[in-house]
Amino acid sequence: MQRLERQRALIALVDRQGDLTLEEACRAFTISPATARRDFLEITTRGAAEKTWGGLRKNPSASSTVAGGDMVPSGLREHLYIQEKERIARAAAALVKDGDVITIDGGTTTLAMAPHLANRRVRILTNSLLIAHRIDQLRTTPDGAEVFLTGGFLYPGSGLLVGPQAVENLAAYHSRWAFLSVGGLDAAGATNTNQLVAESERAMLRQAECSVVLADASKWSRRDMVRVFAWDEADILVTDTAPSPEIAKALAGKIEVRLA
Repeated sequence: MQRLERQRALIALVDRQGDLTLEEACRAFTISPATARRDFLEITTRGAAEKTWGGLRKNPSASSTVAGGDMVPSGLREHLYIQEKERIARAAAALVKDGDVITIDGGTTTLAMAPHLANRRVRILTNSLLIAHRIDQLRTTPDGAEVFLTGGFLYPGSGLLVGPQAVENLAAYHSRWAFLSVGGLDAAGATNTNQLVAESERAMLRQAECSVVLADASKWSRRDMVRVFAWDEADILVTDTAPSPEIAKALAGKIEVRLA
């Protein structure tokens, strides 16, 4: 990842979260503290964020440098927490058996499932152009994954198909598994940034026998605008870090938690 592209992704993360520590930046981008400090200095010098003790804070007077409104573009999010997303995606894909019909929600963690499913004998319904394209690129056997797209409105900067057509088409299918990507997790359940995205995710939940939520540690205790589901409405949560005691108590008896 090039320096300017990484800095743009850092600014996007600060815009999304409100603040960012040095440790979080190092973990998210697999960079050294020295590199993170240089990036922070250049970002604050440009006025794109404010400097705090050991990190960055969103500059309320600066216009957002991220296109796409309330959703950080997928091209930037794909570079965040790469190792954690890979572990989570591998663990989630291991649940799938040959012959299964599965639904995959668009997201950078669910996108990481593509290499583990492309040459499996499965049928995949997705609302993500990125996932469909990645699987098509990686499929090398004639009996590899079959891919179906939901159709719908292409949400800018995300590669996601959403809206009434997507929801209606999802309702016509039945799947063994639904794999969901979310924006935030708290004691009440999962949230996301956009109403249209949340409606598609709820449609996936309704038509699947078993639903699996994929979320890395950055999603914990983050609450986005739209509530997607409560904990007792999903079945399995695959994550890389155990939740806090408070959230673990809220999850108890409602959803199975698997650490990747």
